Amino acid sequence: MNNIFQIREISTLSFNERVLQEAEDKRNPLMERLKFLGIFSSNMDEFFKVRVASIQRRIELGKKGMVELLEVVGDKARHLDERFRRAYDDVVASLAQENIRILTDQDVAAGNGELKQWLTDYFQSNVLATLVPIMLHKNQPFPQLTDVSLYFGVVMTSRVRARDKKPRYAILEIPPELPRFVQLPNGNIMYVDDLIRYSLNQIFYIFKYETIEAHEFKISRDAELNVDDDFSDSYIRKMERGVQKRKGGRPTRLVYDAQMPPELLQFLSKELNITKRDTLIGGGRYHNMKDLMRFPNSRPDLAFEKMAPARHPILDGDAVGAPMLDVIKRRDVLVTYPYQSFDHVVRLLREAAIDPKVRSIKMTLYRAARSSQIVNALFNAARNGKKVVLSVELQARFDEMQNIEISEKLQEVGATVVYGVPPMKVHGKLMLIERDGFSVAGLSTGNFNEVTGRQYVDSALLTADPRLTEEVGVIFEFLENAAKMRMLSSPKFKHLLVSPFNARKMVNRLLDREAKKGAGGYVFLKVNHLTDPKIIAKIRAVADAGVKMDLVVRTNYAMLPHKNIRAISILDRYLEHQRVLMFGTGPDRCVYFSSCDLMERNLDWRIEVGFPILDAEIQQQVADMMAFQVGDTCKARILDETQSNHYAGDGTGACRAQYDTYDFLTRAPGIG
Repeated sequence: MNNIFQIREISTLSFNERVLQEAEDKRNPLMERLKFLGIFSSNMDEFFKVRVASIQRRIELGKKGMVELLEVVGDKARHLDERFRRAYDDVVASLAQENIRILTDQDVAAGNGELKQWLTDYFQSNVLATLVPIMLHKNQPFPQLTDVSLYFGVVMTSRVRARDKKPRYAILEIPPELPRFVQLPNGNIMYVDDLIRYSLNQIFYIFKYETIEAHEFKISRDAELNVDDDFSDSYIRKMERGVQKRKGGRPTRLVYDAQMPPELLQFLSKELNITKRDTLIGGGRYHNMKDLMRFPNSRPDLAFEKMAPARHPILDGDAVGAPMLDVIKRRDVLVTYPYQSFDHVVRLLREAAIDPKVRSIKMTLYRAARSSQIVNALFNAARNGKKVVLSVELQARFDEMQNIEISEKLQEVGATVVYGVPPMKVHGKLMLIERDGFSVAGLSTGNFNEVTGRQYVDSALLTADPRLTEEVGVIFEFLENAAKMRMLSSPKFKHLLVSPFNARKMVNRLLDREAKKGAGGYVFLKVNHLTDPKIIAKIRAVADAGVKMDLVVRTNYAMLPHKNIRAISILDRYLEHQRVLMFGTGPDRCVYFSSCDLMERNLDWRIEVGFPILDAEIQQQVADMMAFQVGDTCKARILDETQSNHYAGDGTGACRAQYDTYDFLTRAPGIG
């Protein structure tokens, strides 16, 4: 298979390896290493539910080369899983040296009676009533298992049945609503999994057995969302049915305790219809390790030091106490979070919700936080008589039901809710506040989400510049007309880069502009994914013309090396999520932020929005921040031909982009 390291699935695994490197990196505090293990586990779950499922569907359609790709993916995934277990064991041993011990059921069984009694009481009060054992029989249908849960395969060897030696099997779900970690009175920690193992006799006491064992496993299912074509039904109802169908999606992976008896593994594989094309991973005794992201921590010294949001030179400066709409009317403001506070975005919406001069608030919503302050501000605006228009993306994978609930609640208070332009997703991050005399737009590289606003690096431009606010208004008009099933003509844009209308054409035009400069040209691209074949061919052609390029690509990267292209990926305490496009240097430099990655689907099959930075001072600020990215010698990995994830330099350099950016914004002069 040619250029296999440029295939999206292999590139995704390479990114997940970079996450695992952070868990292995002893420079990171112990609790943060645990968190990275949790992120890795969560990423791999989604990888199998989405990317591996896609490979399997292509195999079923007879696509050549997919079987080989699936084998390569399976081998790589097993290798990463082995590294994961080694890293986990290392962190657990290091925690024990800090007097934080994770006790197993065997540890408790060999321990003192006081702790045993506490566990018995805790189990009976908090766990037992939530457990529903399912006994397995030959003539009984196998239960429907979901990919959000953990299960025990329980094996009982019975005295009564000693003659034929056949064990009795049961399935026991570990309820996802239970806290995964139990904090013990002696200060140690125990997985609820081990508490259940320790308490098996309290569950299965009616059976006569010589031995009883519980072996943990989980499955991953195809997460493709199929929406039927029944146009007599509402889009929401179709999405709800699609989410329900997903729960019974085809299994793509079975991860199991390597100590599981072969007979039980064979039985589960058969009943779950796990075939030779699927991935079987024999691992440790614990799975669903994404829960490590919520491991209890009473030791701040074992986590990253706190980085309080930097003071924003305008919004936290002389403008404190002034209405934000008036401040933004005077000049553009850029907020880059989590270095600066996402609360500025929330504050803007709260003020608009009660401002008597505000007539309407329009916004796109892709993923909202639970108990979202953003959504709450929209509720208040609607109750205060403002026209509220919300474009909700119902196809935001795994957030569909939450988005449906938000939609229905907002409609109850009089808001207008539209659902984009199906089957295209609306992925652009926009808001438009229309006030007497002027409008203010908010354009962001990431979701308007106060939780991810503390975890992901994103930037939001707040502007009253009519060149931008008028074109944002055109987008919302297009979305509202689409909801009314009106005949749609392609909207025209001069300043914004809007997929699928003009983004590809404008990016190509800007690349061509630099190509004409030859060695005097410069291109900087920071995206999450760079896989679009046409854009890649254009980038190579521009590099062939002598133009120097710096590429910072977080996840999927499909380019082969070029002498004029330096490509890196940065992974550190925050998830790099900004998309930044810079063309040229000096006075003719063009700077754009965007919600759009350089992928075919984003350029041609989604509503995405890129926006120019027109203010010269903010342009320079962005250029300075991106220079930290290019110069990172601590957390940057070189994206080479085999995506081997070698650090830039040796990975121990003094230049660390995220910390340097924070320091820069902390001491920044009065610019937005």
